[in-house]
Amino acid sequence: MERTVGSVWQTGEVKAKFFGGYTHTLDLKGRLTLPARFRSSFTDHCYATPSQYGDPCIVIWTVDDFLTFVNSVPQENWTESMERRRLRDWGRQAFELEIDRLGRVGLPQPLRALVDLDREVLVNGAFGTIELWNPARWAIYQDQSDG
Repeated sequence: MERTVGSVWQTGEVKAKFFGGYTHTLDLKGRLTLPARFRSSFTDHCYATPSQYGDPCIVIWTVDDFLTFVNSVPQENWTESMERRRLRDWGRQAFELEIDRLGRVGLPQPLRALVDLDREVLVNGAFGTIELWNPARWAIYQDQSDG
């Protein structure tokens, strides 16, 4: 089943399933320990990106799901100027990251700054990805959703 959001963001079936919400803390080096329930879906690497939907969060992807998502972007999206800019900007902010033996992932400063992650982090399962939110931004997002 293929799903389209706007004209750029298309993806197929997701392989990993992430559910639940957790509160974690970044260490002094900007590392986040992934919840134990989520770790089994990952190898020793993952990808971190800004939200593909423009939400103020970081998205953590398994390597396979990230590559599937990127490879599913239709070639014709590269011919339209605004879509090409969006794709380039999103790709510029995508990082392949190592997951250490303790389940920690170092979040790059540019991504942390983009979504105001400083210390406390909400780690939310979002079906095929994991979203990392600043708790204050999450509360604002929830308030807007309720209104």
